[in-house]
Amino acid sequence: MTFVGSGGTNPPTAQQLFRRKAGHLRVTTLFFWWSSGGRLLGSTVPEVTTPTDEDPRGPGQEPLEYGALASRFEAIQGETGRTPDSLVPRSIMRGIAAGLSRAPSLRRIDPLKSYQQRSLWARLADEATARPEHVGFVLLGDGGIRELAERLGVPHKTLATRLDGWRRTRPRMVVTFTGRRVRGAAVLHTVQIPVASDLVLWAATTRAAVDEVDGRPPHPLLVADAAERLAMLGATGPAFGTWPGLDDAVEDLGAAIERKGGEAPRRRLETGRHR
Repeated sequence: MTFVGSGGTNPPTAQQLFRRKAGHLRVTTLFFWWSSGGRLLGSTVPEVTTPTDEDPRGPGQEPLEYGALASRFEAIQGETGRTPDSLVPRSIMRGIAAGLSRAPSLRRIDPLKSYQQRSLWARLADEATARPEHVGFVLLGDGGIRELAERLGVPHKTLATRLDGWRRTRPRMVVTFTGRRVRGAAVLHTVQIPVASDLVLWAATTRAAVDEVDGRPPHPLLVADAAERLAMLGATGPAFGTWPGLDDAVEDLGAAIERKGGEAPRRRLETGRHR
């Protein structure tokens, strides 16, 4: 399998988590790679420090991390001349959300201990994948955590407890951003699901490429199948020059999920290929 943009030999860069330290952005890169047969081999896990990033610009304003990733999405979109929904259609965003909702069960220790927690996590994943141009972020106004709690249909204290636990997982399920303190309390104004950010950009890059076989972008349902499986594994894939390579990856990723004790999701698009 050839990794487009990597010289054909090196593993591709996958997840980029941006953190602020000493007034600067620091980028930690998470690598996932495949063998020549397409089998998921392993990853390097990013170092995790302070679980909450304080953004000095206050509530309701976008953190620098969001701006960096949104600009990257806009650049890909600009090169294609397509709308966000045309580049990364809703079917792909739903695939990412579905994979995220099932991903915790594949961790060594499942952080979701009840149906209520699993349901809340799934609703948060839906919020983070509502718009492709939001690149995996949930942007809040002055209402902060109360606003998000109302959108998710839970008491704000319950949500605060869950977010606090999820941002302490390794690797982190969420990253929370707070602004300046108001009446002694830091106001939550952004929540990021890093895997969602990564996969939206991966899907945009994949859909921006013209297939070497038929001269068209990969079918959105095929990209959605790959994105769902990648989300379950907490990974992103390489760029693909042809749709058969992406089709093979869907099968390989399903096998990787089963090796971890999970069940591969049903495919949205059956290509009818014989491998």
